[in-house]
Amino acid sequence: MRRAIFFLPVLLGLIGLAACSPDDPVVRPNILYVVADDLGFTDIQPFGSEIPTPTLNALAMAGTRLTNFHTDSNCQRTRVMLMSGAGTSAALEVIGNPMTGVRGNLLRREWAILPELLQDAGYATYMAGKWDLGIGDGYTPATRGFDRSFTLLDASASHFKELLWENPIPYEDDGEPLRIEDLPDDFYTTGYYTDRMLEYLAEHDSDEPWFAFVPYTAPHWPLQLPEDWLNRHSGRYASGYDQLREDRFASASDQGVIPPGGRLASFRSQAPEWSALSADEQARSARAQEIYAGMVEYLDMSVGRIVDFLEESGQLENTVIVFSSDHGGSADSAGLVDGDTAPRGVAGRNNTLENFGRPGSFIDHGRGFAEAATAPFSGVKGAIGEGGLRAAAFVYYPSAIAGGGVSHEFMTIMDVLPSFLEIAGAQHPGATSYKGRDINAINGRSFWPYLTGASETVHEPTDTAGWTAGSGHGALIRGDYKLMNERLRHGGVTPWRLYNIVQDPGETRDLAMLFPRLTAELAAEWERDWR
Repeated sequence: MRRAIFFLPVLLGLIGLAACSPDDPVVRPNILYVVADDLGFTDIQPFGSEIPTPTLNALAMAGTRLTNFHTDSNCQRTRVMLMSGAGTSAALEVIGNPMTGVRGNLLRREWAILPELLQDAGYATYMAGKWDLGIGDGYTPATRGFDRSFTLLDASASHFKELLWENPIPYEDDGEPLRIEDLPDDFYTTGYYTDRMLEYLAEHDSDEPWFAFVPYTAPHWPLQLPEDWLNRHSGRYASGYDQLREDRFASASDQGVIPPGGRLASFRSQAPEWSALSADEQARSARAQEIYAGMVEYLDMSVGRIVDFLEESGQLENTVIVFSSDHGGSADSAGLVDGDTAPRGVAGRNNTLENFGRPGSFIDHGRGFAEAATAPFSGVKGAIGEGGLRAAAFVYYPSAIAGGGVSHEFMTIMDVLPSFLEIAGAQHPGATSYKGRDINAINGRSFWPYLTGASETVHEPTDTAGWTAGSGHGALIRGDYKLMNERLRHGGVTPWRLYNIVQDPGETRDLAMLFPRLTAELAAEWERDWR
């Protein structure tokens, strides 16, 4: 067993062990982190959805829902922030393959990442799901801190046993490359990731606590489901995305998860009105959303399998469970117009309406249904508006966190690493030499004292969080204010805009001309620290 670093006062005060006597052994909780891929803000029941997600609903209602939890705008960038505790402008390395000229990205080794640090703290570390942070030696889960792992190394793949991109080896099993033909015939990503994680947890026979990371690829495109799940939501979305947007907003408002200041009346959709679509377009869009809903429900069922195992094995009470999306909902339109098949590089898809969701299809649910899940926030996946950056999230641990809570406190996915370390009774080593390489300090702050009532805030008033998308395009949040600009189609960027995202989370009122000094100050800070 690795030597654990204990901080007894923190554990006694923050992990609900104050009743223990000084002679009692400290029992540190397990940590389960579930990440959904491309899930919109209101796509699960505790955030206003009509999609049945009973497991996530029960956990969220027994924990604290986070309405101001910020990720990055796409899958890989979010994972860089999560694993490093730092911004992508520093921790993401863009590389080029001299043989193919293809650009790729890696999570830099100048950061000690979450599973490595939890290993150091005495945790067993397990992963099943999407990695998307590098495929070379020294950059894969098996070489960056996971004891056991079954991973999709690429950013995306078919959910079935079929080749989507040109890479014939998209998976890795405990560090060993795995070809598509090596997968079981009944392979379906969400179910198989769950099977493997349950295998790891069942084989865990040590007294040491564990960290289980389950980054599902659902409901990321291509939208696909096992045959017996395809028609669970038939007819549910025939009224279209405009109606769904209103229904979701009303339900989320009733749940208390729409931040104060969020207004649907000021939301401006970039999708055509549902009534303007042809009958064929409506049928294809509604069917795609049915399959999307089925994928979310299947994900919930799968999380339920893990929760059932924890309960039956007596571990649920001592497991911190965190759930989040990796960013806002996807707005891709693949398959929604006859002949619109898939992104570049994907060929041979059968996107007839009858084949939607089956092997060989490649579809997504489009801008309108994505906006229905992100309104009143502006933007979707890929954008640095709040609709792209703000993700549904909750934390469950009844031993230390009161149930039924809704928090509007600003947090980021960079805060997960220091929070998990605090739960583990450890701390980040800072900028130092680590395992033979120089590493950097982190940007995130632990949200654990805030959630357990030991602190009134997560961040200091002077803390900033920043995002960059290259070419002088990005965003920065400090306190109530968010600075952002956008890339122009033919080069360059727009002037900086300034929003009070507490009063105006929909980013409808630009305050840059009203507060020019603050705008210039935040712009200089972005240029210095986050570009």
